[in-house]
Amino acid sequence: MKLSFVVAFLVCAQLARAQNEDEPSEIAPYSVIRTGDGYEERAYPAAKWVCHSQVQQAASRRKDTRSFFALFRYIDGGNEAEAKIPMTAPVRMKKTPVDKKVDAQMCFYLPEAHQARPPAPTNAELYIEEQTAFTAFVRTFDGFANKERVWEEAAEALKVSLEAAQEEGVDFSFFYRAGYDSPMKFENRRNEVWYLKN
Repeated sequence: MKLSFVVAFLVCAQLARAQNEDEPSEIAPYSVIRTGDGYEERAYPAAKWVCHSQVQQAASRRKDTRSFFALFRYIDGGNEAEAKIPMTAPVRMKKTPVDKKVDAQMCFYLPEAHQARPPAPTNAELYIEEQTAFTAFVRTFDGFANKERVWEEAAEALKVSLEAAQEEGVDFSFFYRAGYDSPMKFENRRNEVWYLKN
C-alpha cells in the first residue's frame, strides 16, 4: 500500500513538472470527418511516436507506471541529443492479449519540432514508431480512467454505438486508450477510446 502511494505521488510530481499547466504543449493532429451518436470518425495523419512495450501477466498499473517513467526520461533529456522535449497529448496505450498475457504498448506523441528527425532514445527498451495515416472511431469521456474496467466499459459503449449505426470496416480486435491530462487536473478531464477503421 505504501509503495503504491509513493509511486502515485512520484507520477503526479513528474507530470506536474512536465506540464506546468493543465494543458499539454501540443496535441497529436487529427481532423473530424463526421460525428455520430456518441462518437466521432477522425482522420489522423502519419506521425512519429516514442514508445515502450512490455509483456505483462495481466493489466498492471505498476507496469504502466514503468512505461510512463521510461518515456518521461526520454523527453526529459534521455535521448542522444539530450534534448528536452515538451510533454504532449495524448498518452496512447494499446493492450493486446498474447498467449494468456498482455502485450502492453505506451507511446508519447512527438511534437512537430521533432517529427522530421526525432532524437534516438538512449534506453534500448524505447523505440520510435512511424505510425501510418489511419482513420479511427473515437469516444470521448471524462473523469479519472485509472482502472482497466473504466477503459473496457468505454470501449464496449463505443462498440455498441458503432454496431447500432451499422458502421462498416471497424477493427474490433483491439482498441487504443488515449489520456490527455495530468493527474493534477481534477475537472474537465479528457479520455478517449479508439477503434481503427480498416
